[in-house]
Parts: sequence; C-alpha cells; structure tokens
Amino acid sequence: MNTQEIFLAIAKLNATAHALEDEYIETGGEVTEETKGIEQHIETIKELLTTDGVDSLGRWLKAKQDEIATAKAEKAAATARLKALENTEAYIKDVITKVLLATNTEKVRGTYYTFTQARSVRTSVDQDELNEAWLEKAQEGARKNGLPDWVDVVLKTTATQLQEEGGDALEFLVEDDRPAVRFTKPRAVKE
Repeated sequence: MNTQEIFLAIAKLNATAHALEDEYIETGGEVTEETKGIEQHIETIKELLTTDGVDSLGRWLKAKQDEIATAKAEKAAATARLKALENTEAYIKDVITKVLLATNTEKVRGTYYTFTQARSVRTSVDQDELNEAWLEKAQEGARKNGLPDWVDVVLKTTATQLQEEGGDALEFLVEDDRPAVRFTKPRAVKE
C-alpha cells in the first residue's frame, strides 16, 4: 500500500462512517442489514489500514531511517577525510616554511610552483580573560532580571567586534603571529 492508497482508504473510511451515521439517523438508530453491512465495510477498511497500511509505512520509515544513518556515516567519513586533508595541507606548508627559514630564502621557484615567506597573524578573542572579567557580572545581572538558574549565561564576541569597539575591549584580543608561506600554483587554462 502506498501513501496515496492509504489516504484513499482513510477518505473511504470517513465517508463510510458518515454514511453509517446518516443511516442510523434515518432509521432512528435501528440496526438493520444495511447498517451491519456498512459496519462490516468499516471494519474491513480499518483492518486494511492497520495491517497492510502500517506495514507499508513501517517499511518506508525503516528505509528512510537507514538512508539517514548512511548519510550521517558518509558525512562523518567526509568530515574526517576533510580534516585529514586540511591537516596534511598545514603540514606541507609547515615543511615548506621550515625549508625557507633554514635556507634563509625569501622565495623559491620551481618549474611550476612558487613559495614565498609570509607571516600568519590571527587575531582571536581571549575567552578566558573575557570570562574572568565579565562572566560573573553578566550572570549576576541576568539573575537580578529574572533569568532562572537553569539557564546558562555565556559570553560571546568576535575579534572584529572588539577591534571596532577599541579602547578597553582590545585587552581581550590575542594575536598569534607565526611564520607562514604563500603558495603560487599554475593558473588554469581558460577555454
């Protein structure tokens, strides 16, 4: 049974139930051969829906759950592969950086690829310092304004927001400055 057949059976069940109700109204509630036949038809439809209908929906649901599990496993595998590739990329760049630093060379050019010394400066929020300075005050203010104890208060900001604010906000920034490499590869041919 597919969903269209299930919906048709439900519609038929509802229509038959209304027909039975109309028949009872017409006969003053008397049980007749006609009402017995309609009741039997209702039971047949219910039986069909609760056996074949349920099994069809169960098979369909199980197939979708299996498909979801497979998609999640594939996503996890793809995420792990991506992470491994990114780690390998970082390792290769680190080795090239070490070669450039060890040879005291600013730029190396192979037949196809070029590597140039660079600096990688990443600015981020020092979350520990931010929490130490403001979390207790934020929690206290939130509790005074009715926030229940079962709701956590979390401080969140970005380096960009702190830089835009300037002043005292800059004390919560951390810079990570390290040697890096710029990679130049052959350009793709445009067709």
